[in-house]
Amino acid sequence: MFLILIFSSKINSHPDGAIPYWYPSSYIFGFVNGCADTVEKSGVFSNRFWPNEIRSICGCVVDSLRHSLTFEEVNTLEADNKTTVDLQTFVAITMPLCVNEKSNR
Repeated sequence: MFLILIFSSKINSHPDGAIPYWYPSSYIFGFVNGCADTVEKSGVFSNRFWPNEIRSICGCVVDSLRHSLTFEEVNTLEADNKTTVDLQTFVAITMPLCVNEKSNR
């Protein structure tokens, strides 16, 4: 059991080896739910993906966000009322990459 703990700490869970920034689980949950609800209501991917797959794509987007910005930076954007524009731009850039990744699996 002890050896598993030692060796598991050296395994990278992300292919690029980058450690994602910490985000509270409530933020991640809210982001994925809000993103998925928006995508499902728009009907953009309804003919290509099931709802759980859309949530997986939204999870990919938030994971990319966690690799790019610290939670403190996101909070600063929210305080400056820039979050909507900046996060929408980030999602618009990242979403096609995550959709492509999901389609290729």
